[in-house]
Amino acid sequence: MTVGQMLAKEGFAERYKQENPIFLHEFLYPLMQGYDSVMIDADVELGGTDQKFNIAVGRDLQRHFGKKPQFGLLLPILLGTDGSQKMSKSLNNYVGLKEDELSMYSKLEKTPDAIIKEYFELLTNLPLEELPENPRESQKLLALEIVSQFHGKQAAVTAQKTAEDLVKNKGTGATDAVPEYDLSKVEFPAKLFYILSASGLCGSSGDGRRQIQGGAVRLDGEKITDVNITFEQSEQLSGKVLQVGKKKFIKLVKA
Repeated sequence: MTVGQMLAKEGFAERYKQENPIFLHEFLYPLMQGYDSVMIDADVELGGTDQKFNIAVGRDLQRHFGKKPQFGLLLPILLGTDGSQKMSKSLNNYVGLKEDELSMYSKLEKTPDAIIKEYFELLTNLPLEELPENPRESQKLLALEIVSQFHGKQAAVTAQKTAEDLVKNKGTGATDAVPEYDLSKVEFPAKLFYILSASGLCGSSGDGRRQIQGGAVRLDGEKITDVNITFEQSEQLSGKVLQVGKKKFIKLVKA
C-alpha cells in the first residue's frame, strides 16, 4: 500500500490539502483490517457504507498476496434516534437490542419524521405503501413492529398501552408495567443525577445534571429542579417512578 492510495480515502485528501493532521493510526487501521481478509481467506466481507475504503484495501491486499479478492457487500448506515448521526451508544442515540419492551418502544416512538421511511425499509418487512399518512401513526406502527420482533406481539401491545397511560398520567399511573430499578445497587446517600446515570435513564452523571437543569426530570410526577438534590436512604425513593422527558420511566424498588 502506498501513501497515495491511503490519501484516496474520502476525507484524507481534503485534510492533507488543508494541512490538517492525519494521524498514523488512521492509516494503519484500514491496512490492518484489510490484512484480516488475507489471513482468513475471506470470500465475502460485510460492512456499512462507511467501510467501503477499508474493504477495498482488503481486496488490494488479497491480490498482492496472490489470492482472489473478496466480494464486498455494503449496507446502509443506520442513523440514530436523533435522525442525524450514525447510531452509537457513545452518542446516546441508540436502541439497545436487549432493552426492555417499554424502553425500546418509547425510543422508537419518537423517531424523527425524516428517517421514518428509512427505518421501515431497513428494520421491518412492511411495504411502504401500507404506512399511515399521519406521521404520528407511522411512529407508533414502527415502534410496535420492531418491539414485536424482539419481545413478541403481546409485549409490544402492552408497552404501547403503558407508554400512552404514563404520558396521560404524567408518570403516576400504570406503574406495574414500568421497568424496575433495584436501589440496592446504589450506595446511599446518593445524588439524583447519579441515580439517573446508574439506572440508564441518562447516559452519564453529566447528562443527568443537564436533564435536571432543563426541567426534564420528574419524581412521581413532580418536577425536580435542584441539580444537587441528595437522598439519604433508599426508602425515600422506593416505590416511586423516576421520569426523564415524556417517554423514559423506571420504577424505583428495593429488593
